[in-house]
Amino acid sequence: MTADKLTTEPGPARRRWVAFLLWGVPLLALGSAYTYWKVSQRYVSTDNAYVKADKTQVAAEVDGRVRRVAVLENSVVAQGDLLVELDDESLRYEVDRARAVLETTGADMATLRAEHAQKLAELNMARRTAAFADRELARQRELAQLKLIAAARLDSAEQTAQEAADRIIVAQRDLAAIDARLEGRPDAPAAQRPQMRAAAAALERAELDLRHARILAARAGIVSHLPQVGDHLARGGPALAIVSTDTTWIEANLKETDLAHVRVGQPVRVRIDTYGDRDWHGRVSSISQATGSEFAILPPQNASGNWIKVVQRIPVRIAVDRTDSDPPLRAGMSAWIEVDTAAGPAMRGPAGP
Repeated sequence: MTADKLTTEPGPARRRWVAFLLWGVPLLALGSAYTYWKVSQRYVSTDNAYVKADKTQVAAEVDGRVRRVAVLENSVVAQGDLLVELDDESLRYEVDRARAVLETTGADMATLRAEHAQKLAELNMARRTAAFADRELARQRELAQLKLIAAARLDSAEQTAQEAADRIIVAQRDLAAIDARLEGRPDAPAAQRPQMRAAAAALERAELDLRHARILAARAGIVSHLPQVGDHLARGGPALAIVSTDTTWIEANLKETDLAHVRVGQPVRVRIDTYGDRDWHGRVSSISQATGSEFAILPPQNASGNWIKVVQRIPVRIAVDRTDSDPPLRAGMSAWIEVDTAAGPAMRGPAGP
């Protein structure tokens, strides 16, 4: 081997290095890219996520002016606690009036039953009188045939019998009118009468309105947007809000293109913007059956000629595991979530709750 060959032919180490650069580096790059792709496909994340909580909008059930606010803004209340008192003076008048109407109706029903008994007695008396008049008319007719009485006396007996028969008709009609007002059940208890039931219902409604002048907490939580003393609350209008402290969750709006492998039950890592790098753990509890745009007041229509495709967002509800030592999660806080689609029931069925 000459000196020229020693200088031009590469050694074994150099050939291995060249082979590594030609084949090893590309394969390593492809492997790294594939690994990165698999990992990126495994985790789905978004910062379009927010803390949610059950909110109860408490409405006033009667019209009234706020007389007293029994709690402070953002204070914790238990179910049934007194929150707001409305001025109930006019409501008490309504209760007194309804009670008076009920008592008057009861007296009217008693009077009506007494009139029914009286008309029944008058009808029986008219029948007896008519029977006597008929017998008297028959006797007068026999005497008239024997020419023992004057014709005027017979006429008087006929008139008396006719009047007795007419009094029976009048008594029957009066009794039928009273009987109709008593629904054909003169002996039924007064409480079963429609008039009494209507009056009793009016009293119950007035008493209910009086109780509604005290606005109570429908659930436990934190009260907000309290009214001020002197404010006027309208029936059905919002009075205040109660935000639950027991039921909080994360609502993440994931892109529809990221939902292919997201399933209910998969683990989720959560970070709240307020608390920096502190992690919470949770799981996917449900996936909405419609995109967020479907719940808009004016859903977008894609039938126009200048249509532009926009990736839709689908709300995903995430249950968060919490402990007593965790800082509070307040509704509306911004969050970041990451779903591990390779863990849990990732491939057990179609996406959805």
